[in-house]
Amino acid sequence: MASAWADVKYTVTPLPSAKAVAVRMEITNPNSSEIVRIPAWCPGFYFLLDYDKSIFDLNVFNSNGEKQKFLRLDSRSIRLSSNSGDPIVVTYRVQGGDTGLGFFRTHVRSTSAFINGPSAFMYAESHMTEPHMVKFNLPTGWDVATAMDTDGSGIFKSDGYDEFVDHPIQFGQMVRRKFKVENIPFEAIWVGDPAPNCNVDQETERLKAGSLPAIKMFKDVPFSKYLYIIHLEVGDFAGGLEHRASTVMAVNNTRQIRLDSLATHEYFHAWNVKQIRPSILGPFDYTSPQRTNNLWFSEGVTDYYANVHAYQAGFYSISQYLSALTDEIETLELGKTRLKLTVEDASRQAWENGGFGVGDLSYYTKGLVIGFLFDAAIRGGTEGTKSFDDVLRLAYKNHKLPLPGFEEDGLRQMIMEVGGEKMDPLYTKMVRSVEPLPYNVLQNIGLRLIVPGKEYTEPRFILDEKNRISNATVSKLEGGIKDGDEVLLTRFVDSSTVEVLVKRLGEDMKFKVAARTYKAGDYRLQLDPFATLQAQKLRAAWLKR
Repeated sequence: MASAWADVKYTVTPLPSAKAVAVRMEITNPNSSEIVRIPAWCPGFYFLLDYDKSIFDLNVFNSNGEKQKFLRLDSRSIRLSSNSGDPIVVTYRVQGGDTGLGFFRTHVRSTSAFINGPSAFMYAESHMTEPHMVKFNLPTGWDVATAMDTDGSGIFKSDGYDEFVDHPIQFGQMVRRKFKVENIPFEAIWVGDPAPNCNVDQETERLKAGSLPAIKMFKDVPFSKYLYIIHLEVGDFAGGLEHRASTVMAVNNTRQIRLDSLATHEYFHAWNVKQIRPSILGPFDYTSPQRTNNLWFSEGVTDYYANVHAYQAGFYSISQYLSALTDEIETLELGKTRLKLTVEDASRQAWENGGFGVGDLSYYTKGLVIGFLFDAAIRGGTEGTKSFDDVLRLAYKNHKLPLPGFEEDGLRQMIMEVGGEKMDPLYTKMVRSVEPLPYNVLQNIGLRLIVPGKEYTEPRFILDEKNRISNATVSKLEGGIKDGDEVLLTRFVDSSTVEVLVKRLGEDMKFKVAARTYKAGDYRLQLDPFATLQAQKLRAAWLKR
């Protein structure tokens, strides 16, 4: 008979000398038969991981401390029995051999330890949604940091296994910095061996600045507090892994770090993938690959907003922002796999191909570019009344926990709801085909993509980021225009001449200026010199900080 309610309780003891952690798992009100497993993968990384190989010294006891027999079903699973319904205790150790200071797995050294939940916490299959709690027995002088809720008594609690293992745990010696964003508590944990070489206060201020744009965009947060865990050592993986109310990032222990777009990417996941998610990605099946066509949205669109929010936080100038987007477009366009597989194919096949795409087709990269193009298309198609932000806000409203995730065709439907029926063929073209991407939609927001080998015509003057003429040498050759003139509109007179409308000291003035034609040698995203007044207005909205 199934129990009406039960808690699953863990006790964790780091063992620095053994480079392991000891785990005691208690099922307080078990069924007569229970299956206990260690996950086969970690949410956020779409690749099977051999967590079972780090589990050793596994035993089962009854409430009297008497050792009980259990049946091993496979390398990840055991079956155990309870005749009386009294608590069952499972004990085991986890080898803390993850490289660096820990990332996907469990790491233990003399001064610190780290647990990525799925690598260390076995689960009782029939109690996944019941409260899970943990307490820690720490070596003298060690501290603990996690985003899990606590009542202050040293016990941390989550509503179910999915939430429980989505809170990584840092132990040992660390540098802690607390701050608030929109009155929400945040903390940054800096872990280095030796101590951090960077200016922790300055780097934390950048994390603070980067934490604001997403809150302003969604006008709601899915967490009561947020934790940045920064490991100042790189092992097998450099980068970040998102969690429900935290992230862990592994970088080199240098004097200047500037996490910037890495941090804004992982932080944005608190909304996109932890709340806005394909239906198969929560609640989770930890036993096998969970395939979806939509990792391009979960990861690639997150990458697009990582750049948007890094720019809005002041980390990029306009030219640096455009350069970052150009790099992504160039990476995509120079690849060959995009000619054979769609971005949906790359999403579904990630599990067999390292977790990030297939061949040189990354769903991160193409997803970023698709998000960028949808943003331009929606802004242009709705005359600036809507943007891709509205798609994310709609998805958050419709699918944030505890609501179910979206179905496989749900994204297309939500994009059409925001941008209209004309988004349907655009979705098919960009997401479900291998056709060239429609970069012409960037004209909607006053941008132009320069492509190698093609000819382009443009005025013989240079504009700064405020659309003002900035090159004195050319200005002297063009009768009338001056440095500092604000260019309002440029149009062709003929193939070698353009007419320029400028504003000078509050007065509108027109001049005819020579144009030049050239063959491009590289990819370059630029402010379109021939943007219409409407496109310039939409560009200003897109570039607003």
